[in-house]
Amino acid sequence: MQFPKLTPLQSRFAASLVASAILVIVYLTLSPHHFAYAAELDSLLQDDHNHHRLDALLHAKLLEELDLDGDEGGSGEEHVGYEAEFIGVSRDIIGRAEAGVDALFNNVVNQMDIDPGLTHNYVFSKEQVFGNHTDPGAGLPSALESRSISLDEHKTFLLEPEELAEDEFGEEDEGRYMRRLASRQAQQTVYISINTCQQPVPNGTVSGDPPQLTLYVSTSESNQKPGPDSTNGLATEPIPLQGGFANYTFNATGDVYIGVSAPTLPSNFSGNWHFEVAASIDGLYYRYNGDTPFLFFVDSDISSALFVTDNLTNANSSPELDQQWLELGTPFTMYAFGQNNTAIKGLENSLCGLRQLASVEKLQVTAGMTTRGMGNKPKEQFYIQGLNGSSTYYGFLAMIGNGTTEGPGVPDGAVVGGGGQVWQAMNFTTKADENCQVIFNLTFCNEVAYAVPANPTKWNVTGLSSLYDTQAEAYYQNFTYSLQQIACNTTNTAQYSLARNCTDCALDYKNWLCAVQIPRCEDFSSTLPYLQPRNVAANFINGSSPDPNSPYSNVTLRERLYANRSRNPLIDQTIQPGPYKEVLPCDDLCYSIVQSCPAKLQFGCPQGPALDMSYGRRSADPGQITCSYLGAVYYLNESNRGSGSGVMAVGAAIFASLAALFLG
Repeated sequence: MQFPKLTPLQSRFAASLVASAILVIVYLTLSPHHFAYAAELDSLLQDDHNHHRLDALLHAKLLEELDLDGDEGGSGEEHVGYEAEFIGVSRDIIGRAEAGVDALFNNVVNQMDIDPGLTHNYVFSKEQVFGNHTDPGAGLPSALESRSISLDEHKTFLLEPEELAEDEFGEEDEGRYMRRLASRQAQQTVYISINTCQQPVPNGTVSGDPPQLTLYVSTSESNQKPGPDSTNGLATEPIPLQGGFANYTFNATGDVYIGVSAPTLPSNFSGNWHFEVAASIDGLYYRYNGDTPFLFFVDSDISSALFVTDNLTNANSSPELDQQWLELGTPFTMYAFGQNNTAIKGLENSLCGLRQLASVEKLQVTAGMTTRGMGNKPKEQFYIQGLNGSSTYYGFLAMIGNGTTEGPGVPDGAVVGGGGQVWQAMNFTTKADENCQVIFNLTFCNEVAYAVPANPTKWNVTGLSSLYDTQAEAYYQNFTYSLQQIACNTTNTAQYSLARNCTDCALDYKNWLCAVQIPRCEDFSSTLPYLQPRNVAANFINGSSPDPNSPYSNVTLRERLYANRSRNPLIDQTIQPGPYKEVLPCDDLCYSIVQSCPAKLQFGCPQGPALDMSYGRRSADPGQITCSYLGAVYYLNESNRGSGSGVMAVGAAIFASLAALFLG
């Protein structure tokens, strides 16, 4: 059969038709299940910053189809959880706010001045409520320890245990799960927090605190300007600020309306308020932690004081996590105000208020990280200078921003927790006598951190620290020569003890040596019963003599060695602090040497009255440090570290030069 001859135009048409047919055949041979739809993608895609927007639309559609509100045939518009455009902020986010209402943006603080008797209003729009979450950033090291849950765990979490038949997850469970998932994700947790940074001042002497602002929150379209004159549809009762702080956390399904109201002022106050308010779907912008100060007093002298935070990691934390905290820097800060400073009244819980007042106080605060004491875990320490003697202060621990980033420190100002937080106030009192000086961060006796006998007319802090530390290290070197004569690196059966070894002996000796060589100093004028008077026959560093009518003027008492001179001859001969009182070292420090070291070294502890004159005992009251041990901190001290029966002190020949120190 002969095919008809085609014209050039017909040939081109035929070729196109054949190519099209081939493409159709290829397409039909490929089954549709070879393609993946977006709805089938793994849940890990939620890491994408816009994925939750698709999720919100999906769940809004689920609400419409499931008709959770019981509306049949409705359009479902009232259920839509998100209506903004896919990328960026909705075009009407500001335009739809009423006049006199400011828009709040996620994790961005708004600052405002407000006069007495007025109310300022804000709207945290639905577009923000169901908008992008802010990247939390690296944050603090401990915050890196988080655990993600699997889809099966998520399903189990959303269903009650009794609703799961054994380990099966059937169609009925799947339906309940989807309905609850849609219901939960159609709403969003919103966090509102506010700080007062400045408040009215009293006219003259006023006993009461300045009046506080009040926070109003509404989720009702009928009350878009909540305040004292508009309380219908409030999400909660009006929230008066306490100490310049308030917060409110709740679940929102749409626009959130906020009012901040200033009261009228009584005649004995004048001025206005300056406040900062923020809304977030990620967490509180400002925080107040009222359950603990998280800050502890170590010791003070006449013009400075030393503090540490609580441990920043738990007892079972990994060395890697501990090291991350130590390398982080100093995430905390500290403020101190005299108890007679009335300006802090009404701002005690407000970080921005304390921060502003601290700029006027102008105390010198030096911060650093340490592992000293309390399990040798990371903590931050603060050394404050410029204090007044015999004065009581309030101390506040605070964190600026989230510890690594502050809100105003980024271009758009959006930082989760970017306002920071403040902890409950604690109080401390400085010493009255100038012959006690706080020292810390020593090279050898690295656990020493407290006030020691001093003479500021002869020694500055650096020279005094070096003097004490160098002497202790020299004594310890002599001890190591003697310990080298012991068979430390031998089999278990050949060791001097099955419970202790030479490492234990060396550590316990060092702890005892540093505590004894570097005594903890208290005011000579203190009347605490557990203190031991020292150097009572000498003059004070200003040249005056002790009160001749004091009990220490008794000739018999003055002749007693333990009261007439210091435990360490270096103190009286070189430092010359004059009369002071000593917090005696804890008796368990002595018992530990006897228990840990070989009997060949002939260590022992005094007994009876000699023990009482040389060593103190720990108290069950955490607010008292009744004996000195390394790492001691007020309200974190240990009441019992161990006890043992001492034997009469008989020093080894090599330690004869330390006999006076050992017996006190």
